[in-house]
Amino acid sequence: MSGALITAYRAFNKILKHLPVEESLPDMLLHIIELTEKTFNHRQTSILLFDKNTQKFTPFTNKKRHQLSRERFMINPTKIHFESICSKNKIIISQHITTNNEYREYYSLKSINHLNSCYGLPILSSRNKVLGIIYSHCPQHSLMSDEEYELFEMAATVCSISIEKNIKEQELEYMASYDPLTNIWNRRAFYRQIKMAINNIQHKNEYIIVFYIDINKFKMINDQYGHRFGDRVLKKYASKLQCFNNENTGVARLGGDEFVIYSEVKTLIEANIKKKSILSELNKIEIDEIIITASIGSHCIHASNIKETNIDSMINHADMSMYKEKHLSRSCAL
Repeated sequence: MSGALITAYRAFNKILKHLPVEESLPDMLLHIIELTEKTFNHRQTSILLFDKNTQKFTPFTNKKRHQLSRERFMINPTKIHFESICSKNKIIISQHITTNNEYREYYSLKSINHLNSCYGLPILSSRNKVLGIIYSHCPQHSLMSDEEYELFEMAATVCSISIEKNIKEQELEYMASYDPLTNIWNRRAFYRQIKMAINNIQHKNEYIIVFYIDINKFKMINDQYGHRFGDRVLKKYASKLQCFNNENTGVARLGGDEFVIYSEVKTLIEANIKKKSILSELNKIEIDEIIITASIGSHCIHASNIKETNIDSMINHADMSMYKEKHLSRSCAL
């Protein structure tokens, strides 16, 4: 085994030791790129990550090296050879850029970077699912040596471990922050986000308004039409409320049929407009010809008074307002 390969093994082992405490996946992937380029010397490395939602490969970029990475990734446009690379189980596919017509429009970039061929290796999960591709771009038509191939496999393996760790962390964070039925924030996430909103407006002449939404006669709906229908109602309301999500507004399900919204607004008029728009969106939702309604209460507080209250108090005030609205609507109905 050559000295270069031994050094590479040690370097990859060092990366793996740092994996539990590394700040982010981009940091890990950047380390891998830098290590393979340092070892290969005359080659450049790029990584493309597979997004299972869009079923597309997207280039990994890092702010520290954005321009350089962008030029490299453009040499391998979307849909070129990804399928052939990923259909092979850990077999490197060699593609000569200068002799392949699919690369013709990228010849100028090829010339800028002095690259003539590239090698791709799929990054596979522990369950043999494609997570991405690692590419090595070469300045000449030369095959990889056995040692270079072994290093490339190591790089793909470390990429796989890093990506899978990141996926698991995201899954755990999602489960901790989102309601499993409606896929909107849960109580924990709502409290975290509204704290940030409170900090954001403390030195501004603005308001935070909290809306409390309760589905009318939900227990009766569950008893009469069954819990599956009740779940459909909750999902429908959640999807309606999600349209209000933006950088100044957040939506959550507190539990049962109770939803809560916070919004940063500049004036009380804007707060009232927001309330009317929510009411309009939720008024008389129909599922299987059954009309369902909801009641909404609100509590608005100016930034100058924000330190004198707390989140639980804001929610409780909005809850009491909602019950007043519900009582009034019942009285009017009589």
